[in-house]
Amino acid sequence: MKGVLATLLIVATVAQATYVPGTPGGPWSEQELLVVKSKLYGLFKNNLAPKALRLAFHDCMPYPDGTGGCDGCINWEGVDVHIETDKYAKNITHTDVGANNGLGDIVRELELVYTVVDYPSNTLTLGQSLKNSGKSRADLWAYAAIVAVEWGITANNLACVDWDQPNVPNSHCVHEPGTEECFVRPASPIKFEYGRADCTEHDPEFPYKSLKKENHPDAEGNGQETIKYFKDNFDFFGRETAAIFGAHTFGKPHVDISLFPYTWTSSAVNIINNDYYKNIVGRDRWFINDKQCRHVPDAYGNKPKTRWLTHSRKMTTRGGPSFWIHENHCCPSLYNQNNWSAADYKCVEEAGPGQYCRPDPPTGSDSPRLDGEEDGNMNTGCERFKLIVGADEIALNCEMGLYLDFQVTDGVPHGCPGLEHFKEEMESDNKKPIWSKPAGSSKGKAQPECGKQMIAEPEGSTPVYKIMEEFADDNNVWIDAFTLAMEKMMRKGYSGLEATPDANIDQECPIPKRGDFVTCYMSEEVDNTQVPFMIGSRLDRLDGKVLQYDSELDIFVFSEVTGNSHQLWRMSVENHQLINEFSGKPYIVEGVASFDFNTDGDDYVAVNPVTGLVVNCWAARREGRECNFGEDNGSGAMRFHFIMAGK
Repeated sequence: MKGVLATLLIVATVAQATYVPGTPGGPWSEQELLVVKSKLYGLFKNNLAPKALRLAFHDCMPYPDGTGGCDGCINWEGVDVHIETDKYAKNITHTDVGANNGLGDIVRELELVYTVVDYPSNTLTLGQSLKNSGKSRADLWAYAAIVAVEWGITANNLACVDWDQPNVPNSHCVHEPGTEECFVRPASPIKFEYGRADCTEHDPEFPYKSLKKENHPDAEGNGQETIKYFKDNFDFFGRETAAIFGAHTFGKPHVDISLFPYTWTSSAVNIINNDYYKNIVGRDRWFINDKQCRHVPDAYGNKPKTRWLTHSRKMTTRGGPSFWIHENHCCPSLYNQNNWSAADYKCVEEAGPGQYCRPDPPTGSDSPRLDGEEDGNMNTGCERFKLIVGADEIALNCEMGLYLDFQVTDGVPHGCPGLEHFKEEMESDNKKPIWSKPAGSSKGKAQPECGKQMIAEPEGSTPVYKIMEEFADDNNVWIDAFTLAMEKMMRKGYSGLEATPDANIDQECPIPKRGDFVTCYMSEEVDNTQVPFMIGSRLDRLDGKVLQYDSELDIFVFSEVTGNSHQLWRMSVENHQLINEFSGKPYIVEGVASFDFNTDGDDYVAVNPVTGLVVNCWAARREGRECNFGEDNGSGAMRFHFIMAGK
């Protein structure tokens, strides 16, 4: 046994010089990738993953002179500004809105990850800060975006199995739980490459604040403008442009940051899937507006029809910004009665057997419609088009224009029946919202009758609207296209980035529950040639007890000897990990799963190879408490002994 558990020789990483802006970022080791991922997961527990993804795009935008790219800096004008908005006031100039607003928090958090070895708490620790080991900030931001995508996909797939798992982030409702359609399974992870250089023209105190402004796309522009921007600035084909917009499935806009309210995918802002595309192209969609993710159908239990309305609240001087709001044709929100009227209660009370509310009559009849018949008036009655109050699903002109063909001039949408009144109403001082209307009518609401976006880039390729539909039809078709587009975007400004070790192979980084230590480790093969053993402690208060895996609490604690598989262990082939027979999981202490095992007579000391601290089981004397790390003082709480099974 001593031979198996011999002290491991640690090859020290050669220290690299502190990073200098303007020079390529240095290489990353497999261990550094793993440790930093745990740190990023620690940040993402606080809903920062969508912002990390957004930051990467904003970082990679070039400057108007064509220079720049992914350089670890963003222009700080308008950042951390809370915009005082007032509907219909027309008192904000659209150019007053900082394009990078809302990114201040994630930039500051990543700066701490970049410069402090043990930030954030409850995550793994670096032996040397990323800055002091020669890494660039730009490379960290790129890696953070990659890990954010991984986090969002993992969260989605957990929700597909059971949305109520304690480690699934908030706002995680899925439309097809338990089905293969729900899961996102990329063919390969996004490649992380290093060698990006940080900007040199920056604020003297805060080097992540660029003195130059980026060339941003126009959120109020139409599809043609959007496609041209991405072609000119990222050399994107239409497919790549359509794919990169899927990032909007993750996170949400904020009216006090960008003047755009609500969310792209209601009740699903912390997961990544193709719901964004299903919304954009007008697929039937469940109405979800309660925390238990219950689906509201039409009267017969069918997935509701949907539509888009063009809308403006006239907050800017030119009457905008204009955007689009999504509605579902369904029964009253059965699981959230906060906005019910007396008529809504009656609609539900008068539902027939197997019905969810009273069906509305078809055109030309007073009798309830049959299943499959169309509602005679989609805007009124028990079944009617409604938005998700407070969590409305929206789309910007620039992304809706990838599916529908319309024009925008000075922020005014036009060019389709149903939009004719926008110019006049946006110019007026009437304190009323503007909605798209039925063609030829001055009353009511309707989706404008726009044709599909037929533009193809390059010419002769698939029209962009068809690409959007492809992505709506298949999670994996989209995520694989997104992966390629993301990799291309993060190479902006570079031609010779270097590949890093593939840390995703045999890697385990489960999404943690809030408050838990973040665990990231490389899975090691169990040495099945060994006889299983139990692990005891030399602490007197733990005499007669052994270490076991508590499957109910998913923790490792000491308990009375039973000899069952929860208490049996084998060493890994690499001699870094103690692997539990029951769970197949390695022993984990404060997120650390790999140790150096030093001998002390017949006993063993488990050492954190990065910090040099040792496993201390003093706290484990109390029932249900786990061991932690501390300075080695030679006490019995820091000494283990191994008991061969059956002895």
